[in-house]
Amino acid sequence: MTRAQTRSHRPWLALGALCLVTLIWGITFSWMKEAQVAAHEHLGPGHVAEIVALYMGLRFGIAALLMALLPRARARADRAAWKGGFVLGALLYGCFVAQMFGMEELTPAVSAFLISLYVLFTAVLTCWRARVRPGFALLAGALLATLGAGLIRGRPQFDLHLGEFLTIVSALFAAVHILATDKYTRTSDALATTLATLVWVAALSALTLALVQLCGAGSDARHLADLLSSRDWLQPLLLGAFFATVIAFTLMNVFQKRIDPLRAAIVYAVEPIWALVFGVARGHDTLTSWLWVGGGLLLAGNLVAELGPRRPVAE
Repeated sequence: MTRAQTRSHRPWLALGALCLVTLIWGITFSWMKEAQVAAHEHLGPGHVAEIVALYMGLRFGIAALLMALLPRARARADRAAWKGGFVLGALLYGCFVAQMFGMEELTPAVSAFLISLYVLFTAVLTCWRARVRPGFALLAGALLATLGAGLIRGRPQFDLHLGEFLTIVSALFAAVHILATDKYTRTSDALATTLATLVWVAALSALTLALVQLCGAGSDARHLADLLSSRDWLQPLLLGAFFATVIAFTLMNVFQKRIDPLRAAIVYAVEPIWALVFGVARGHDTLTSWLWVGGGLLLAGNLVAELGPRRPVAE
């Protein structure tokens, strides 16, 4: 099956799967925030690096163990899967480290809106990689979706705090990850690549945690034991490991390759709306009137991109 045929095979199934990914990732912002709050309550201030490394190591480590239960994922984990998994894992590691450090100063919804800038970053990187400019509809859709994400929480602020800057850096990692996923899931089995990716993220996080401990910035055993046995930490951690990691990344690796990376990025742009819905429902965010403006622009961006031409226009 050719690349074009692969992308045209059941496109609505692929779009539906990626929409489910955005739903899962939307609530994940609340789960991550709740895990951070619980960790700070048990460990106290001054342990941000330890909390980030511990959360990521456990989340992706548990997810890797769950993925390893699938015989196909283990059997097809060849050299290509581990190589591609390392690249994807390194990008995810950078994305989540920047995101979680940024979330120390941001609410789940604000974090999601800033990360949605990967829509625009994906468009720019796609142009740069192919040395072409995208069709007008795709470009307009990406810009509308990005504008909607920026307005959905209120008038955009042009002065960036550290948390906002780190979250934008996370968005850049996410954009590169989208393009890399499109590449590496074509050269190896999607389930095997997912398993390898999870293992690499867990390994990099474990290494980070070890470095934190060696530098003397870690917590004592008693406080760590209290945290690891607390329900307010375990619940969001386990939910994130199963739904946001095993399920979401498997769907992403299986279905994203069936549509264009830029189109996939625009579908992912719906994620901040779900983050706002769950953030408000769980008491982390406050609903504003800008929801209608931002949400309308996001939906318009999706429609414009989907109804527009699929091929970029050469310069």
